[in-house]
Amino acid sequence: MPELLRRTRIETRTRDRRVAAGAVMQADVTHGLLVEGRDSSFSFEDRSRGTHLLSLGSCSCVGVISGEIAPDDSVTLIWLKSGRGHLDGDQMTIGRPTLLRQESQPFRWESFHKDVMRIDRATVEAVAAERGDWEPGPLVFQPRHVPEGPNLAAWWLMVRTVAAEVLNGPDEVPLEREQELTRFAAAGLLSAIPHWPVGQHEPPRTAASARFARAESFLLENATQQITVADVAAAAGLSVRGLQDTFQRHHGIAPLTYLRGIRLLLARERLQEEPDLSIAEVARATGFAHLGRFAAAYRAEFGELPRQTRQAAQES
Repeated sequence: MPELLRRTRIETRTRDRRVAAGAVMQADVTHGLLVEGRDSSFSFEDRSRGTHLLSLGSCSCVGVISGEIAPDDSVTLIWLKSGRGHLDGDQMTIGRPTLLRQESQPFRWESFHKDVMRIDRATVEAVAAERGDWEPGPLVFQPRHVPEGPNLAAWWLMVRTVAAEVLNGPDEVPLEREQELTRFAAAGLLSAIPHWPVGQHEPPRTAASARFARAESFLLENATQQITVADVAAAAGLSVRGLQDTFQRHHGIAPLTYLRGIRLLLARERLQEEPDLSIAEVARATGFAHLGRFAAAYRAEFGELPRQTRQAAQES
């Protein structure tokens, strides 16, 4: 029988600040933790599910939580869904993932809803070494980097896939599958945030010698252009079959399926942030040449038509 890992589920819902503080300390290594709020209105809810390799969590609070957060054995990313948050002195942007550094840093969350993903650090380092064609070891991530555009879409594409399995999958999962999913999460993180081995001062030039990294970079840099699988393969020095195989290994899907997912997420962001644009303008700007196929793919992905997304944004 295959070795199994159990996905642990932890849930806390309380109006007691002391209980909330205990839940925060259970989830993260913190110092000087303060949980503040009026007794009449304070509320706190925290949920997480996963293994020591990969987990997802969601926390909301009517109140203020502050202190210092210290690193652990995972690479941790946090993104605000609502409210206000400051990390290491910087105000966080709603809907943009922020990477915790490998040292203690101050934080302050105010009447917030935030999500968090924790990925096994050794797995991230191993996947980075494969992608960058260097020896496995500790990494430096570009400080205070906030992903945008296709790189941000690549991150969300990964999160959607991982969340569906981690949050809704079985309580027990084969170790091999959890390792595979953790590698997939690591690849999404590494696509979104520039990184390099400790001891260097910038992303090494030799990273381009890893053909998959070169293919992925070309695809993301040209995501809204009319590119083909052959174009991506040529940019990476791969055959079309080789490109298909390496994308399947790293992302679990074909290159064009990956590209379509990136474009659809870019289109959704444009519709939500610039609702005065026409559907046709958004489709063209994000790489879709055929309006009808765009609408069908969009509805299949998000469960609504582009015009419904735009209408909701106009009304909000």
